[in-house]
Amino acid sequence: MAIHPALIGKAGEMMVAAELMRRGVEVAQPHSDVGVDLLAYRLEPGSTVPVRIVPIQVKAASGVRFSFDKRWLEKSANLVLAWRLETVPEFYVFDSLSRIDEALGATFSASKSWTENGLYAVTNPGSAVLERMAAHRDQWDRLISQL
Repeated sequence: MAIHPALIGKAGEMMVAAELMRRGVEVAQPHSDVGVDLLAYRLEPGSTVPVRIVPIQVKAASGVRFSFDKRWLEKSANLVLAWRLETVPEFYVFDSLSRIDEALGATFSASKSWTENGLYAVTNPGSAVLERMAAHRDQWDRLISQL
């Protein structure tokens, strides 16, 4: 039985939150969907107020496919792509538009779709795309270093 896409999205958010918590980061989930899925923070000993809050956007998929949308970066430059959620999840962490451009590569980042429309989707990534994405896998320090 296929899992409903909305459940995949929520599962991705929860898995990203769990990965951050495993690394000693507190995580909150906003009650509304305004383009930020998670808020990461740390509390100083004896404090109940975080010094810094890092907003994160999560995009999840049951398989290996992804899209980028520059509008997602309006609220936060932090994006985590979660792949293969129904089997062994993989996480790809981005903290800037330049890292997304790296993942897209010279050809795709120069495409009309990306430069003019701010959108790019990859539904069946080839080996070159997967190789570029590998540099972003499990790069949790890109988020944690902002705290």
